[in-house]
Amino acid sequence: MSHEAEPHREQVRRTFLAESVRAVSAGIIETALATFAVLIAVNQFQSSAALKSFLLASPAVGLLGSLLIVPLAIKWQIRSSMAAAMISLVSMGGFLVSAIGAGNETCFVVGISIGIGMIGMAIPLQTHYLRLNYPRKNRGRLFSVTIFIRALTAMIVSWIFGVSLDEDFGRYPILLWFMVGAALVSAVCHFLVPSEVLRNSSKKRHAFWDSVHISRADKVFVRLLVAAMIMGVGVLSANALRVDYLVNPVHGLEFDVKTVSLITGIVPSVMRLVSTFFWGWLFDRVNFFRLRVAVNLVFLIGVILYFVWSDVRLILVGSALFGLARGGGEIMFNLFVTKLAPTEHIADYMSVHTFLAGLRILAAPFLGFFLVEWANVPVMTAVSATLIVASVMIVGSARQVDAAKTPEERMS
Repeated sequence: MSHEAEPHREQVRRTFLAESVRAVSAGIIETALATFAVLIAVNQFQSSAALKSFLLASPAVGLLGSLLIVPLAIKWQIRSSMAAAMISLVSMGGFLVSAIGAGNETCFVVGISIGIGMIGMAIPLQTHYLRLNYPRKNRGRLFSVTIFIRALTAMIVSWIFGVSLDEDFGRYPILLWFMVGAALVSAVCHFLVPSEVLRNSSKKRHAFWDSVHISRADKVFVRLLVAAMIMGVGVLSANALRVDYLVNPVHGLEFDVKTVSLITGIVPSVMRLVSTFFWGWLFDRVNFFRLRVAVNLVFLIGVILYFVWSDVRLILVGSALFGLARGGGEIMFNLFVTKLAPTEHIADYMSVHTFLAGLRILAAPFLGFFLVEWANVPVMTAVSATLIVASVMIVGSARQVDAAKTPEERMS
């Protein structure tokens, strides 16, 4: 494996402090998509299934754009953290549109979609500077602390906003202004992180599709991408229905706002909270392939419990498993390329990974709503479960290919 220099202590400290503060902002923004965007769309605007799918697919906008941000950052010679800060400012602009035009459905949907969507574009840049600024042996643990802060914030904010909107739903514009402030703080935190200018390892100009050419030669990485694509479609198609399943009269549950906030916001956030350090510890010490399989199986059980039975207790357990799996999945989503890619190609690998994540996030909500409208919730659940099982099998095959321990050997 390519040599990985250990960062200076001050470099680690500055990065950790900035990322910890940014985690608070990320937790606030996270509640917009996890609970309140669809809730507002349903209760305030009675939005169509297409618009609800559009909201849930908005993260795909930034993830798809992440494939372009790496060559642009290289061309313009921008520090990775500076580029991430600029993206957060665009996100703030989107939330600003939704807040100013809160009473207009178009302004709300477009603004929220831009605000949430842009967040994903910065992920390859973040992974790049975390690889350089966090020591290899503690990278998962340090990252898990920021996930802990983010989950705790999301849990508290979800409950506060849920109670407030339950008392007076007309207060929802206040929530949107919180999103504006959170995106601004995120931009400042990104700017303060020490980072390097992204550079091309060759003398040729780094074209938009060079990241694909670089990473596709890694056989293990390609199989993991396929597994992630299949698993992601399965989980996300079910995840898209989590709020609608609880509030839409068609499904027969019609829970109140506080109950929905508890199930979709509080419970999964608590599980992420209590498990995040454990997942970070495992990431630094346990074989990645085994860990990926374990997380997928937790997702599988969570999907089945959440959607197969209408008993609120089983739904709560399913939601808890969603949160548990998400805690581990989030660490691996953001950091797994640090175990595979050469240092100079971290951003390239990650941009391909996030681009494909954007494709599945874009497609999965529409698939979920289509399956429910064409058939029913049990059919959607069966499709989701089948895809997750298939992904587990592909991860197992990738582990067998991983006989070589360096990227150079895997690419030969």
